[in-house]
Amino acid sequence: MTKKVVVLGGQGMLGQAIAERLNAFDLSVFSRSDLDISCADQLHTKLFQLQPDYIINCAAYTAVDLAEEEIEKAFMLNGLAVEKLAQISQQLSATLIHFSTDYVFDGKASNPYRPDDETAPINVYGASKLRGEQSMRKTNGKYYIFRISWLYAPHGKNFFKWVATTDQTDLKVVNTQTGCPTSALDVADFIGHVINQDPEAYGTYHFANKGVMTWYDFAVAINKELQLKRNISPVAEFKTAAKRPKYSVMDTKATEKTFGYTIPEVTVSLKTVADKISDGGQL
Repeated sequence: MTKKVVVLGGQGMLGQAIAERLNAFDLSVFSRSDLDISCADQLHTKLFQLQPDYIINCAAYTAVDLAEEEIEKAFMLNGLAVEKLAQISQQLSATLIHFSTDYVFDGKASNPYRPDDETAPINVYGASKLRGEQSMRKTNGKYYIFRISWLYAPHGKNFFKWVATTDQTDLKVVNTQTGCPTSALDVADFIGHVINQDPEAYGTYHFANKGVMTWYDFAVAINKELQLKRNISPVAEFKTAAKRPKYSVMDTKATEKTFGYTIPEVTVSLKTVADKISDGGQL
């Protein structure tokens, strides 16, 4: 029997990629205008009607700097709404797949963060995402939390698209933040694998492409891959409303071992996304 899958936040960068990848399943995809995850009654009615096997939550508040002002809204979408979703999933005995962030860490580490390392977010966005994680764990339901980092894709608003499409020829990019750029296409492929091969090893995992870069390194790599000939200069920092972790590299060994999956290298994934840009820029 084909597994029934619901994707929430289907118009976002990650939601689009996952919906495209999972089209072989009995799939229902909802954008925020279709189904607002902050409305518990809407969620309850629609999900009980559909009776899905898997609920994939790609809906989130992701405006990192604006979250410093819109604290209540960030915690509503990333915290309280996730709690309600986890409760509904448990009632349905559905597996909830949710995405968190490297920003739950403070960036003071010098070695890749493991899933069980101590969390200490330094901005509102990270704190709100951590609240969602904590709410899910309290339900003791069937859930996977996948922390992802520096997400990009050939569609949507992201760093890769900015470097690829900006009218600016001279770019200044920070070289004091280190992490793992991660392709949304790779996340989508992995989620397809999880559903097909589900080991039912519920818990928190890290998913990020292999390879460590600064934002400056990533911009240079994009510039080279797309043959853009932009002038890219490193800078120590830009003044932003929200602090960013200086180091947010995540250890993915547990993910690869548990799910029997090899995560691609950053350079390989960058080429795949660049090829899609060259072919028209959309999935």
